Formats: sequence, C-alpha cells, structure tokens
Amino acid sequence: MNKTAKSFGIVTGFSILTRALSFVFKIWVSRALGAEVVGLYQIALSVMMMLFTLTSGAPTVLSRKVAEAASRNDSKRQNSLATASLIMGLAISAVLCGLMYGLHSHLGFLFSDERCLPIFLIMLPTLITSTLYASFRSWFWGRKNFLAFSSTELLDEVVKIILSVVFAGGLVTFISGAQGIALAMTISDAICVLILAILFFISGGRFAKPHGFKELISRTVPLSATRIITSLAASLTAIVIPQMLVKSGLSISAATAEYGRVAGMALPLIMAPVMFVSSLSVVLIPDVAELRAKGDMDTVRKKLSSAMTFSMLVAAVFFVIYLPLGRQIGTLLFGDDHAGTLVSNCAVMLFPISLAQVTTPMLNSLGKERVTFVSTLVGALATLPCIFLLPQVAGVYAMAIGSGLCFLLISIINIVALKKEVGSFVDAKKFAKTIGFSIPLAVLGVFSSNLLSRVSGNLVTTIVMIIFLVFFLFIFISAFEIADITGYIRLLRPACVSKSSRKRRIIGSSSRGTNANKPIKSSDIIKTSRNKSSRRHIRRKK
Repeated sequence: MNKTAKSFGIVTGFSILTRALSFVFKIWVSRALGAEVVGLYQIALSVMMMLFTLTSGAPTVLSRKVAEAASRNDSKRQNSLATASLIMGLAISAVLCGLMYGLHSHLGFLFSDERCLPIFLIMLPTLITSTLYASFRSWFWGRKNFLAFSSTELLDEVVKIILSVVFAGGLVTFISGAQGIALAMTISDAICVLILAILFFISGGRFAKPHGFKELISRTVPLSATRIITSLAASLTAIVIPQMLVKSGLSISAATAEYGRVAGMALPLIMAPVMFVSSLSVVLIPDVAELRAKGDMDTVRKKLSSAMTFSMLVAAVFFVIYLPLGRQIGTLLFGDDHAGTLVSNCAVMLFPISLAQVTTPMLNSLGKERVTFVSTLVGALATLPCIFLLPQVAGVYAMAIGSGLCFLLISIINIVALKKEVGSFVDAKKFAKTIGFSIPLAVLGVFSSNLLSRVSGNLVTTIVMIIFLVFFLFIFISAFEIADITGYIRLLRPACVSKSSRKRRIIGSSSRGTNANKPIKSSDIIKTSRNKSSRRHIRRKK
C-alpha cells in the first residue's frame, strides 16, 4: 500500500471516529441540556483556547524539526528537541494557571455571561495537561507514527464523553450542566497525557539534555502570535456577538442560545470537512519538511497540488449536501431546525475554509510561519467590522459573514506566498470546473429535496438526496478528469499479490537452489559484469 495513502487512511479513520463521537456528544448536550448550556460552555472554552495559544506554538514547530532530524536518523536530536518543548510548555502554562487562579475574582470582564467564570476555572488545569499532550503528540507526528498520534485523540474524546455523561447527566449530584462537562474535559486530558507519556518511552523516546530552545522560540513566536490572534478573534466574537444581539432586542438568555446554535451546532457541522483536509495535512507536513530539507522541490509542488485539489473536492461534496439539506440535518442531529438553516445558509464558507486549512499547514512545514501570521492578522482585522456593525442588520449571521471573509483572505495570501516559495502548483481550471458544477447541482438539490420532503420524512429525504447528489458529483469529477476517484480507492486498498507472480517467485527461488542464501562476494559482482560486457561485445561483432 502507498505509504502516504496508508497514513492518510489511519489518520482519517481515527478522525472520523473522533469527530463522529464528538457530534454524538454535541447532539446529546444540545438535546439534554439545551442551547443555553452549549453557549455557556463554548464561551468559557473560547477563553481557554486563547490561553492555550500561548503554549501551543512550540509543539507545532517540534513536529517539523523532528521530521527533519528523522530524515538524518538523528534520534538524539529528536529527544533533545522534545525535552526542550516540554520544558517550555510546562513553564509557560504553569505561570499562566497561577495568574488566572490568583486573579480569578477580576476575570469577569472576559465573559459576556458571568456564569462562564466557574466553568473556566474548572477547566483551567487543562492548560498544563494540553500543553504536555501537544508536545508528546508532535514527537510522534514528526516520526510519522500516526497510529499513536491519532488513537490518543480518539481515547481523549471517549473518556470525555463518558465522564460528561456521569457529571453533567446528573449521576453525580454535586456538579451538573456545563460545569460537569468542564470537569470531564479536565480529567480526560490528564488521563491521555499519562498514556502518551508511557507510549513515548515505549517507542524509544527519552528525556535528554534539552537543546534547540533558540530555534524553537524563533519559530514559535510567529506561530503563537498567529494562534493568539485567532483565539482573540474567537473570544472577542463570543463576547461581542451576544452583546450586539442583546442591543438588537434579544434577552441575554436568547442571545446566548443563538450564539450556542452557531458555535456549538452549526459551525461544528460546517467545519466537518476540515477533518479530511486536516488528516491529509497531518500526513504531508513531515513529508514536505523532509523533502524541503533534501531540496526536492518538484515533489513538494506535486504534493501541494494534490492537497489543494483534494481540499476543493471535499468542500464541493459537503457543499452540495449542506446547501439543500442543512435544515433536515440540523433537525435530525440536534432537534433544532434553526441551527440546520444556519448550516444551509453558510454552506458557501466551505470553499475558503478548506483552502485556508490546507495552505496554512503547508506554509508552516516550509518554515514560513511569519506569512501565516500576516495572513491570519489580515483575516482577523477584516472580521472586526462584521461582528461590531452587522449583528443589528444580519443578526447571528454576522458571525458567519466575518468568518467567511477571514478564511477567504487567508486563502488568497497563503496561495500567493506558496507560489512565490515553490513555483506554480495550482490548477485553476480544475478549481473553476469543480465550483462551477457544484453550484447548479446544489441548487438542483434544493428543488429536489423540497419536492421529496412533501411525500417523505427528513431521514428518507436526507439519505436519498445525499446518494443522488454525491453520485452525480463523482460522475462529473471522473468525466472531466478532475481527479481519479478509482485511483484514490486503489491507493487505499491493500496491495494484493497475484497467484502468477507468487508462482514466478517460488519457481525463481527453487531454480537458485541452495545458492539462494549464499552470500554475494564483490569478486562475483565483478565477474558477472565482465561476462555481460563480453556478451554485448560478441553480439555487436556479429
């Protein structure tokens, strides 16, 4: 099996299971606890993620540096870099936790709803455990051990769901609701860090004399700044959108619920395609780092082109499903048709989101962290007018408009920077054909689903229309040679050895007899070479 395809299959398989469980969890939370609880949890989590950006840059750089060291079989440098990343992350996260707990009575301004503060304080220890978790996973990532890299993420989700049901579901009386989910997140993170540390030592990892602080810091600063901007934008959105909705006439509870529908229901569905794009990026980042270190830019361009085409195809598949079927999907999953309508109306965001998600990791793998910082900054600045000025006009859709504009600008800047770095690699004709066909197909799906829904329920309509739309999209992709669908399937299928080839190998081994295992001497090679040369000379003479 092709190594890239095998790795992609592993990462994608675990990602699908993890995201599926995450969706089931969100469905349970939204149905059992309501949109308001989802909103409180998401607001607290957005502030938590903002703090995590201060400590998460080094692990990302670590994966690339470990991959470069792995290409030279330098295990000592891999362990030294991992130790340095762990020390840096632990020191920064411990200081931040201490500050947050010391100033907890003055942190109310960070949240649009004061009920979020206790939830935030419960999940604060995950800042330390998540930082250690990210460093260990990045070490496995750089060494292309995707089984350990992906399986622990699935384990984290499973443990979190089980504990959330125990704590938030009322089985434990001293805590409930969003606080129960926060406690489950904290405990599950600690368990997974312990397991990852054990796997680290089993796989040959060791704590070594830390080395590479300077190079980790120099590359971490722009990455951390990028993540800080992203998290600040998310936190600012979590504060501003509910407040602007209140000014437009909603109560604080209704505004929080609206934000919960977008952040906890609609956006996770819209971001679902990113799972496939991110899986491919995870696999390609160590490859691109190694190829860049070896100077093989032709292969780098081919991999970038394939990744871009793949991201657009994934976006097209989900676009033709979400636009006509968003309301039905929202009703089936969350029991909230308004959240489904949000998905349908925001489906066009899939294209810039997919492009941004595939180009940003590629730039980072080429050592262009400063470019991703600039593109993220531009995107975040473009979001500000949307969240401050549009809620009174467009309501909660202001959040979607701002996010779509942000991802679009990031994609454009990233593609220009990649072209400047590696040369031309984008197939614009394939992009135009894919988007040009998916739009009318999705519009056809809208009319077809409306007709079908009059005689059947949401479940039947959704299943029939998904089969219909995806089938015709794949026919178009194959007919216009945008991608070799059957070729991708063959790559993911284990290689089979035919009976005839096995027979030929058996006969070849038998004919060699006992000499098959005889060691080859250098003199034998020289004699064989001379004999071949003599035979060629005789043929030319004849």
